[in-house]
Amino acid sequence: MLWSGLFIAFSSFHSVLASTVLSMDIDALAAQAEFIFEGEVLQHSSQQDPGSGIINTYVTFAVFDVVKGDYNGQQLELKFAGGTLGGETVEVSGLILPRVGEQGIYFVESVSRSLINPLLGWSQGHYLIVEENGERLVNTVGESPVTDVRPVANIPNTIRRPQTIVESDSDAAFGVITDPGAVGMVRALTADEFKSRIQQLIGQ
Repeated sequence: MLWSGLFIAFSSFHSVLASTVLSMDIDALAAQAEFIFEGEVLQHSSQQDPGSGIINTYVTFAVFDVVKGDYNGQQLELKFAGGTLGGETVEVSGLILPRVGEQGIYFVESVSRSLINPLLGWSQGHYLIVEENGERLVNTVGESPVTDVRPVANIPNTIRRPQTIVESDSDAAFGVITDPGAVGMVRALTADEFKSRIQQLIGQ
């Protein structure tokens, strides 16, 4: 499990859940994800858990393309902790809900287990697809263009980046190369190129 700490701070109408998420490399992300797909967010639906009282948001995706895993449905619903219901808001620090209307590539830790965030590595398993000049390009959730995906399995452990705590809610997995200062200078990977690199990592 990638979050190692959790607490809840209550106020009259607002609750905050704080968590600690560990960094991952793209090799581990691709290997450990149960399901990887390209899709579009269709809708949000907030519900309150009758046991814990915590508000959860159910996000419905249209599934366009399966990169990894067995799934034959055209839609997929995933539960995320947090949301707004009846004037009460629950926020989870570091968790970015996929927005209605966004298209992206999603690394799902589990399609069946109840998790704080079903996207493996949180922001590390959440990538956006944006259309520019007729091309469908991949960005991080922090809107940095993804210019390459490089496996890190062959990097010796002595020089490999140690596992650390994710400090930003828009961090990409280690091995996902971004260049936020080169917008318009270095072309981001297309969605098909990004998916092809992920399939190479998992041997498909």
